[in-house]
Amino acid sequence: MAADKNKKVVIISPEDSFFTLPHVRAFEKLGYECETFDNRSGAIYSKNWLKRLMRIFPRLQVIKKTTLDSTNRRLISLVKEYKPWLVFSVKAENIYPETILEIRKMNIKTACFFIDLMDHWALIARLAPAYDYFFNQDHVVLRRLREELGLKNCFYMAHSAEPKSDPFTNRVDRYNISFIGQYNSEQYPNREKYLMAVRNSGLNIWGTEGWAKTPLAKLYQGRSIGDQRYDIYSHSKIVIDINWDVLPAEGLSNRPFEATGCGAMFMTDHVREDIKRAYVEGKEVVLFKDEHEMREKIEYYLEHGDEREKIARAGHQRTIKEHTYDHRVRQIMDTIENPEKYST
Repeated sequence: MAADKNKKVVIISPEDSFFTLPHVRAFEKLGYECETFDNRSGAIYSKNWLKRLMRIFPRLQVIKKTTLDSTNRRLISLVKEYKPWLVFSVKAENIYPETILEIRKMNIKTACFFIDLMDHWALIARLAPAYDYFFNQDHVVLRRLREELGLKNCFYMAHSAEPKSDPFTNRVDRYNISFIGQYNSEQYPNREKYLMAVRNSGLNIWGTEGWAKTPLAKLYQGRSIGDQRYDIYSHSKIVIDINWDVLPAEGLSNRPFEATGCGAMFMTDHVREDIKRAYVEGKEVVLFKDEHEMREKIEYYLEHGDEREKIARAGHQRTIKEHTYDHRVRQIMDTIENPEKYST
């Protein structure tokens, strides 16, 4: 790293996002001073009644435009005053490309970890060219950015976790099976069908209110708010995930990293190739191809606790070894200094 650079970083991320503080802590461990910028403050984000009115009366969208303009101006003012070495955003979909370009003119590095996939392609294609370094967890997205837009500033970076050092001592498993995720029959057509297959095996569901209108309503525990998911994972024998496959995707959400980091055995449908790049199938995580195989494996591992715990412990060790926020922030800094290492 350049010896003469300062150690200041501005992190653009919503105040209530569970991605914000872990990134701050990881940067601080490397000796950086962090200033956070909440890019989703204001009535258009916090007042549901205003959101409804704007949908009903399109002319009220001027309120949103005014808020976004103000947000971007505030960011530029903060950067001018704070004078960081790096401005790092987590998604930051409402920060204009023009704003990022203006920051770059101040001789300040800019990097973005964009956490959505091909379903947000139009936004990705608009934002990616603006940054010095654009990170995404999906190779499909990155290939398209490189091949269609000719970009060379785009790099792979997986999600991560802040794993517990020892989630197994005195562990109390309140839940046989836990699932946290939204109900959306179009985007996630398999979720209800798959979960119905294990509804009698101690399943608990957290997510959006749509679950309350399904045959699984009695198993619905409400929304998982903030860090509550860590408590759920830490008291679960098995955490399952059911991904969307309506568009091509290889990258993982943060769920496998956080579940293994909390000591649960993680199971997921094998529709994302990165699960095999991040973990060893059958030894650190368990994969299934359909609801029938999922049910069979869940029944087996609920009956064979020693084998389940062995996989959970191995998954936890893998997460500690390779998939923490500290690893990712080090990767960001190394990419800035040595981009050729990560160009493929």
